[in-house]
Amino acid sequence: MTNIVENIENAILFVQRHTNLEYKIEHLQREEIPEIPEVALRESIINAVCHRDYFQKGSTVMVEIFDDRVEISNPGGIPSELDPADFGKKSVCRNPVIASLLHRIDYIERIGTGINRIKNAVKEHGKCTVDFRITGFFAVVYKRKKTTRKNDGLNDDTTQITTQITTQKTTRKLTENQKKILAFLEKNPSAGREKIAEQIEGITADGVKYNLKQLQEYGLLKRIGSAKGGYWEVVK
Repeated sequence: MTNIVENIENAILFVQRHTNLEYKIEHLQREEIPEIPEVALRESIINAVCHRDYFQKGSTVMVEIFDDRVEISNPGGIPSELDPADFGKKSVCRNPVIASLLHRIDYIERIGTGINRIKNAVKEHGKCTVDFRITGFFAVVYKRKKTTRKNDGLNDDTTQITTQITTQKTTRKLTENQKKILAFLEKNPSAGREKIAEQIEGITADGVKYNLKQLQEYGLLKRIGSAKGGYWEVVK
């Protein structure tokens, strides 16, 4: 089962892989400029994980990519102890244990500074804008230039993916669960998500679904045929 840090890193790579990358050449080496500044993106995802209401059943942190925006949301809105007028100025920690862990491993610099860090990074970057929405959920919304959709083989009901115009270099480090899934599917190509979850300790069917999508995005796994009658092909 992936841990909190792996989930954060996977979510960051997911957004970077499916948003645009601009190249700027002024010196000998080219400069790669992401559509959303990494500082702001990282802060948004860490904030969502840190401030999620984990007692709200059936709700999870969502990272959604649309043609015109990227939304990162977590259930729970802002804590009831925090006055909306103090949003971005003060912070009430909903999950102090998680916050303390992320602070100790330098994922959080100082509690209560994340919103301003996002705003400053976006302003300096100048390639997108950011809004904050507070309802029963708290959402960070990055407005982006509209691009043409491509078919990634993912479910549009859960995540919408936009065309990545340029090639982006990413470090492809497989998790232990992903390695186990590939090894199992080499011997059992017709296995479904539930069967895979039964054979790999510590992962649910939903976790298998997420990792299958990632492996397909990496180009290491292909689905041959229909969802029910088809099979998996591990790409060497």
